[in-house]
Amino acid sequence: MENNFLIRLYIIGFLLLVFSLGIFYKLFQIQFIDGDKYRKIAEDKTVKNFIVKPVRGNLYSSDGSILATTLSKYDIFIDTKIISDRIFQTELRSLCEKISKLKKTSSDDECSRIKKAREKNNRYFNIFRNIDLKSLEIIKSFPILKYGTIKGGLIIENKVTREYPFGKIAERTVGYERVDEKGNFRGVGLEHAYGNFLRGKNGLVTKRKISNGQWKILDNDLNKNPINGSNVYSTIDVEIQDIVHDNLLEQTINFEADHSSAIVMEVSTGKIKAISNFGRTSEGKYYEKLNYAVGESLEPGSTFKLMSIISLLEDNAFDTIQKIDTKNGKLNFYGYDVKDSKEGGYGEINLMDIFRLSSNTGIVSAINDFYKNQPRKFVNRISNIGIDEPLGIEIKGEPKPIFPHPDDKNWNGLSLPWMAYGYGISLTPLQILTFYNSIANNGEMVKPKFLEKVISSVENDYKFKKEIINSSVCSKKTLEIINKMLYDVVHHPNGTANNIKSKYFGISGKTGTAQIDYNTDSINYNSSFVGFFPSDKPKYSCIITINKPNKKLGYYGSTVAGPVFKNIAEKIMSKYPNHLEFSLAEIERGLISNKITSTNQ
Repeated sequence: MENNFLIRLYIIGFLLLVFSLGIFYKLFQIQFIDGDKYRKIAEDKTVKNFIVKPVRGNLYSSDGSILATTLSKYDIFIDTKIISDRIFQTELRSLCEKISKLKKTSSDDECSRIKKAREKNNRYFNIFRNIDLKSLEIIKSFPILKYGTIKGGLIIENKVTREYPFGKIAERTVGYERVDEKGNFRGVGLEHAYGNFLRGKNGLVTKRKISNGQWKILDNDLNKNPINGSNVYSTIDVEIQDIVHDNLLEQTINFEADHSSAIVMEVSTGKIKAISNFGRTSEGKYYEKLNYAVGESLEPGSTFKLMSIISLLEDNAFDTIQKIDTKNGKLNFYGYDVKDSKEGGYGEINLMDIFRLSSNTGIVSAINDFYKNQPRKFVNRISNIGIDEPLGIEIKGEPKPIFPHPDDKNWNGLSLPWMAYGYGISLTPLQILTFYNSIANNGEMVKPKFLEKVISSVENDYKFKKEIINSSVCSKKTLEIINKMLYDVVHHPNGTANNIKSKYFGISGKTGTAQIDYNTDSINYNSSFVGFFPSDKPKYSCIITINKPNKKLGYYGSTVAGPVFKNIAEKIMSKYPNHLEFSLAEIERGLISNKITSTNQ
């Protein structure tokens, strides 16, 4: 019996020893092996590092108007449980009256809502949302709330919002920027393109948790103030933007088009002064759906004839007097027709008439006759101009121009004649405008410019300089000839855009009526006009594209796009009354045309 007792005692002692050793091992493990881990867990519950977001910089127009800005908004909550019965009973009615006056609601309804929240021990009851700083200061003086967080249950949440004062005007160009779930910046337009300037840099602050779930900032060497974003000044002129927006939208609606775009560029600098885009919803309404001006690449049609003419002149293929047969307005290549808009064609005409009349058969005959045995020469000439590569603008979404080459596997007998009048190739409106702008700029092609300067609070300010793509797209002799051609398109009695002649100043440009969906049963059109003004001393270049207008209402570039160009040009130039030095009589007498020739020499 005694032996059994001793055995049991030894077993119990052994188990106690094992248990004690387990406890000591666990204590050792917690203290020395996993100590850092558990200390961090404990510390995380009481001390945390918080990221402090910087204030995003403002985006301005060229005249200092705000296109995008960051504003602080506040949501106000009440911890209804923490308020004492005495304060709640004596001051609730006064609080409800103040709230109802500011929100324009019923005082009784506000009191009922707060009482129900208190009955449910709601510690996070909302009373205001999206309050500005001025209203916040008023609310903090309200009954009950004036006692603050501990006694009055006041909870204030600050949130930062991005505001766009001009609303829908240039909405897609101004754009936006957001952060995805992986922390990557996504967006469109200027907001995203220049986000590296606008964002700023995050700060860091260490806080310790105190009562009521509040956090107190600790004085810590690791604390780092955020660096607010820089202010960015764009080239956009809000007055010109407003003109472009209204006129483009009106014409897009009038012709029930699918979508449209317009760009105004300052000739000498390449500064983009306005850019608008409209797309149609399923309900037939229009808004800035996509940035078609930058991102949509289409066959340009007749606006490309200028590049073909330059090639012919630069290679001395034809002079301006030599006649070219338009073949009764119809050519056939391997079963495919090239037709003029005029039935029966224009007979034998020279290059000047081919351009001002926009003869498809004329330009195709000229290009094919000269380059058919040397197509590489034509393609290389286009490449030398500098329009076969992307412009490299900062706004995302610019596609690479499409130009077939004789070395391509799909090059065939149709490639050269189709290129001659703007088919089989693809360009964006901005890429086309950049080329036409070079003609207005005495042959110098400049990169489109969207940014003027960046103003930083911590670094040196930065100004963006003009970038030259090609110092001379053609010879001075060719430049003189094509300037006359572009002028005649509008001012010659037979010019395709004679209907948009202004009585105040000269307009130079080219109409475009490009077929789209021509491989389907329902052919549609892209109507365009691109050019510059005033003709004698070009200040602005502009392109208008209106895609898929209602064919029953009209589809020619002169009818659909041209009038928008004229309206925009006249309204812009009304800002410069001293520049309008030519009368209608002078235009009709051809004096401006003579002055153009002498100017370009």
